[in-house]
Amino acid sequence: MADADFGYVGGAPGKVNLYVGKKPVKFNIPEAEAVDRLVDLIREHGKWVEPELRTAPVGA
Repeated sequence: MADADFGYVGGAPGKVNLYVGKKPVKFNIPEAEAVDRLVDLIREHGKWVEPELRTAPVGA
């Protein structure tokens, strides 16, 4: 994670800390909320890009 712009690391059993670069910014987030809260953090910094919707190729 040393070169990551954003990330999360386990902080305590069942809890996660969120990082911007190497700086921890949010603490003790329940694991069940970690991904959503990470996406929120990325959005707050204006870096979130919505994934493209892809459809299955014809005949797949």
